[in-house]
Amino acid sequence: MTARPNFFIVGAPKCGTTAWAEYLRTHPQIGFARQKEPHYFNTDFPDFRWARSQADYLSFFEGCEGKTAIGEASVMYLYSSEAAANIARFDPGAKILIFLRDPVRFLPSYHNQLLLNLDEDIRDFGQAWALSGERAKALPSTCRDAKFLDYPAAARFAQQIQRYRAHFPDAQIKILRMEEWKPNPRAAYLDVLEFLGLPDDGRVDFPVIHKAKHHSSGAVAKLIQRPPGWALRVAAAVRRVLGLKRLGLSKLLRRMNTGTGYAKRDEENAELQDEIRAALAEDQALLQQIFKERSHG
Repeated sequence: MTARPNFFIVGAPKCGTTAWAEYLRTHPQIGFARQKEPHYFNTDFPDFRWARSQADYLSFFEGCEGKTAIGEASVMYLYSSEAAANIARFDPGAKILIFLRDPVRFLPSYHNQLLLNLDEDIRDFGQAWALSGERAKALPSTCRDAKFLDYPAAARFAQQIQRYRAHFPDAQIKILRMEEWKPNPRAAYLDVLEFLGLPDDGRVDFPVIHKAKHHSSGAVAKLIQRPPGWALRVAAAVRRVLGLKRLGLSKLLRRMNTGTGYAKRDEENAELQDEIRAALAEDQALLQQIFKERSHG
């Protein structure tokens, strides 16, 4: 029988989702998609999906047969306006894991990731924030979706969570905030295992995963990640001549062109932080109301 996922880490990006996927995938009763972040269910982001058919999607779970919990982590499912409904149609009994972070910390990190992915080309976060909502008029040529660059919308977590609450009961949704789980990941891990109906496997090591990175050269990154037609043709010709399936050159170049840390770490800008808080105040108030409702549910 084909293995089917029954729990989903849906985001938000840069809130510990990659770390939690790594922590959970080693549990003996958990199976995880072999393809990192399939993004199958965010049909409103057509250029950010790595599986186009259900058959292709389910092929990512080959080898997971017999596992109690089978999952995947696709960080744009939370921001997507269609993923919650799509997942509910696929499995109305699915369990949903949502990871959040203070928007003031989330947004610069999210911006840095967009730079790394070549969806963003403005290196200064303050400038990118100020242009939110206007970018559709002049998108970077390598940006896969204008909505990625709408920074206030990306951080309206309460609005995004409500889409999942419309399709799943609260008992099937678990929300963890980075500021709360990071000081004691072991306790959070046990909490997540209980949510998934799994026993403790004794894990006590919770290393930092997926440190911030940046490109040393934007031009090299663009050549590797969005290669022009001529580069693809040259690579194909070289492979034919050498009789190779792949050269491995892009992977080597990517590693050489990637440094750790932020491309440009903004100074603590109290004025910008206050502006972000003001812009998201209504959504953050709704988020607090959601937590209150869930605690009394």
